Amino acid sequence: MSAIHFEVNGLYARITFQAEGKFNPRTLRDFGEALDQCLAHNEPRALILTGSGKNFSQGLDLAAMSTMEPSVSRAFVDDCMKALGRLLVFPMPVVSAVNGQAFGLGAMLVLASDYSVMREDRGFFCLPEIDLGMGLIPSMNALVTRKMSRRAVRDLLLTGKRVGGREASEYGIVDTPAMEQELLATARELPRAMMGKDRKALVELKTGINSAILSECNSR
Repeated sequence: MSAIHFEVNGLYARITFQAEGKFNPRTLRDFGEALDQCLAHNEPRALILTGSGKNFSQGLDLAAMSTMEPSVSRAFVDDCMKALGRLLVFPMPVVSAVNGQAFGLGAMLVLASDYSVMREDRGFFCLPEIDLGMGLIPSMNALVTRKMSRRAVRDLLLTGKRVGGREASEYGIVDTPAMEQELLATARELPRAMMGKDRKALVELKTGINSAILSECNSR
């Protein structure tokens, strides 16, 4: 069974993370293949990322990583960040429809998206590294510090604070909160102004905007 479900519905492609949406080698492989499939289709003008059940993405699969050699584990995390780097320069708008828990790398998926909407009635956005006794590798640090305000970095990264959709919107992390029944409709509406723009130009502009993050994501 795939760790990810991919589908195209008219102008929108959608990647749905299954179960807890934890990133292990299989998830990363399936995610990369889904991005490739999206680019192979002519119809989509936007890509929506979402999860299933109560989870958007719980981030890195720490149990799977505990079985890896340290060098393999580090290389895997670097590869995950390269995948997020693909989102930063994706040739169409990327929208995170945060249906539930977005922790660690899952929260960073939201930050790597062009637009985001989060349920206001369930789920948290959280960077839990402080409570796990972990630091951020340079690519993660670049993404978090350049996509979040100084206040948000202080209040969330340095405390591990969990925020719901409304508070995440107040911090500028997501564009807007929404109730469950409005989540996907809002995700389809948010990127309309960017949809259909020249793909080559969009990639070039996104590359310039995100150059500092990309240099870290692609340095290894």
